[in-house]
Amino acid sequence: MTKKTKIVTSPFAYASPWILAAAIGMLIAIVFFFAANNLQREQRIMTESLFNKGQAIIRFVGAGTRASMMMGSPNTQQFQHLIEQAAGESGILYIAVADTTGKIVAHSTPALVGADLDHPLLADTEFAPIGKYQIISDQGTKQKIFEIVAPFKPFMRGRGFFKRHLQAMQPTGKQDSPAGEDAQTPAACQFPPGNNAWLPGENLSIVVGLDMAEQDKIIQQDRYHMLYMSIAMLLVAIGGWIALLTAQSYRSSQKTLMNMRAFTDLLISRLPVGIIATNAEGHIQTFNSTAARFTGKTPEQAIGHLQAAVLPQIQQLIPQGEHAGEIIDKEILLPPDSPTPNHLHISSVPITDGQSNTIGRVMLMYDVTEIKKLEAQIRRHDRLVALGKMAAGVAHEVRNPLSSIKGFATLLGSRFPVKSEEGEAARLLINEVERLNRSITELLTYARPLPLAVTEVEIEPFIEASLKLIQSDARELGVAVHHEITLARKQVRLDKDRLNQVLLNLYLNSLQAMEHGGELRVSVHEGDRSDTIEIDVRDTGSGIAKDIQERVMDPYFTTKPGGTGLGLAMVYKIIDEHRGTIKIASTEGEGTTVSIVLPG
Repeated sequence: MTKKTKIVTSPFAYASPWILAAAIGMLIAIVFFFAANNLQREQRIMTESLFNKGQAIIRFVGAGTRASMMMGSPNTQQFQHLIEQAAGESGILYIAVADTTGKIVAHSTPALVGADLDHPLLADTEFAPIGKYQIISDQGTKQKIFEIVAPFKPFMRGRGFFKRHLQAMQPTGKQDSPAGEDAQTPAACQFPPGNNAWLPGENLSIVVGLDMAEQDKIIQQDRYHMLYMSIAMLLVAIGGWIALLTAQSYRSSQKTLMNMRAFTDLLISRLPVGIIATNAEGHIQTFNSTAARFTGKTPEQAIGHLQAAVLPQIQQLIPQGEHAGEIIDKEILLPPDSPTPNHLHISSVPITDGQSNTIGRVMLMYDVTEIKKLEAQIRRHDRLVALGKMAAGVAHEVRNPLSSIKGFATLLGSRFPVKSEEGEAARLLINEVERLNRSITELLTYARPLPLAVTEVEIEPFIEASLKLIQSDARELGVAVHHEITLARKQVRLDKDRLNQVLLNLYLNSLQAMEHGGELRVSVHEGDRSDTIEIDVRDTGSGIAKDIQERVMDPYFTTKPGGTGLGLAMVYKIIDEHRGTIKIASTEGEGTTVSIVLPG
């Protein structure tokens, strides 16, 4: 028995490794693309954050300037102090305010006030009101600096309180010129030099330098994080690829294994050899249909059970202990309780693992019944040949002396009265010589049969004519005679006289086995092969003992008083000359069936 397992495979189970490699490559490209994109986005966000921080500082300085304007007259000292206070915040490296000529008006480092600020962005008068930025590196410290350069116009565009305040500061008769406009504030707006006043209306620029160390640290951490994430995703992708390849290999091996198992199961089930395999504990694992036929057990009764319990008659073929690794060959009859058991040759072979440990045993059963029959036929044929040669020699040597003995006995008997003792002895001698002569004739006939005269014979009239020869004997014994012809063709090729001799011999044997009545049935039908015919002669007589069934066709073997033992031997020889076969099946006390198979 074989348990069938259905394997459901994915359409991607057998994808080409190159397709999988291309998919992994695409995944790696996507991972690196998103990693680079995320890094750029992080850098952009950091840049915007620093730029916004710089704008906030510029607004703070502007707000402080406006507050000084509201409280009184602003001067450079107050503005310088404001710049220094603003630059004290964390992350601010310097703040500088310069005019259009590059002269520093205020600086977070007071010593630099009045110096010239050589900055490339100051010459660009076209930058937007919100300013521009650049990232520079300090040549000495290698420190990265984020610089924002923007126009410094702390006053709003000439409206509200600041507009009126500036108008009040201007001399009478002059037109309004709003502070904070791009045009220069008139000279009348300047404070007297004695107050150390600065010019709120001049075109000034402010430069804010921010430390990028913290942002670089964050970006570096993000880079490491993205690198780790990319490596992790790459490892996951590679692991997925390996898993797919493993799954593909596993499914492929499973399919191959299932195909091999199906092929093996089919092969084992179809083999004409019985196969029984057990594990180390003796439980039957394999039990094919041929083994079931030989043993008379079904696979359901055998598989999974102990062999000793299911088939105790072959337990002797499983050696134990130190002999467990031996190979055993033996011939037995199975099933033992069958009237027609199979003659089996069983080979018991151990199954070992790589360490030579016995892990089970397999038994191979070969049916040698037909081989044994052929061997018996060959032995019988050899005996017949030898007997024929001997009979020819004996007949030649004995017949001539018998003729002389018969002549002298006849002459001797003529010299004595008919009823005298001497005359009776002479007649007895003559009768025995004649009996010996008949036996020699039968022996010569058996040893040197005439050639067959094969012709086309209508089978039904032939069978009816052969049965008429025993009709009177059958009536006297109370035996009912029947015949049945189911052969499709009407004529068959055979030697009519010789086959009639065969049938008559079988009929007489059947009648002798039914002394108290019974039934004799003759049937003719197609043989197992389409080119053969089979003639069956069945009787309900006493049958033949099992131990002598194989000997009944041997020459001179007989169980009848006064029999010569050549009847069935002659039957066998005639059938053999027809290139046919003869088989006897008999059950003692129930009857006998003789089956003759002839080529059609």
